[in-house]
Amino acid sequence: MNRRSTSSRRVRGFTLVEVLLALVLLAALLTALNQFVFSITEVWTRRQEHFVFIQHTRAVARHVEELVQTAAVAARRSGTTLGAAVPAECPLPQGRATLLQFDLPAGDRVMGWTGQPLPEVQCALGWTGEDGLVLYWKSRLELDFASAPLRKAVLSPYVTALSYDYYDDIAGSWQTKADLQPGPNGTYLAPSRLRLRFRHGKEETEEIITLPDSAEEGVPAY
Repeated sequence: MNRRSTSSRRVRGFTLVEVLLALVLLAALLTALNQFVFSITEVWTRRQEHFVFIQHTRAVARHVEELVQTAAVAARRSGTTLGAAVPAECPLPQGRATLLQFDLPAGDRVMGWTGQPLPEVQCALGWTGEDGLVLYWKSRLELDFASAPLRKAVLSPYVTALSYDYYDDIAGSWQTKADLQPGPNGTYLAPSRLRLRFRHGKEETEEIITLPDSAEEGVPAY
């Protein structure tokens, strides 16, 4: 009798309560694992988006800096300051506006020519709420250069503001202005630095671009 009881206990399976308890523990373990994997994936995605966003802002700032530096070098090689970055009144598709204007002897890769690219390209850097940071451009060799508005190429749709830094010698401090500032003699003053404010979702950052020195002050501040 005792042998049968012992043999019966040895082959006994799990009870329903034990099976249900094991299933509950397994479900809890899978839920915790799923939440952990989801959290890791979310953090990795956010870091990837942040990394791509920062890379974009730095690339745009570096590109703009290269543009104005190229214009300044070309102007110095010509023996004048003509073509370096200075405030100027520009004909735009939406009307005329005073922007930071400069010349690129060989153009730039963002310019979408429909035919043969032309040299001696006049450019202007601007910002619109619809497009972001915009490079306006047109070759001086085009027949309608004097009358037609400049074309535009969007450099970054994530730029939410373009502002200008001026150094106040009297106060000994920097002043940031939303627009190019008129000088005391009726011309617009060339800023010393550009500020680009970028935003993508909750990410926001700012890039500062130092402009080359120029002897010109710009157009009359009408």
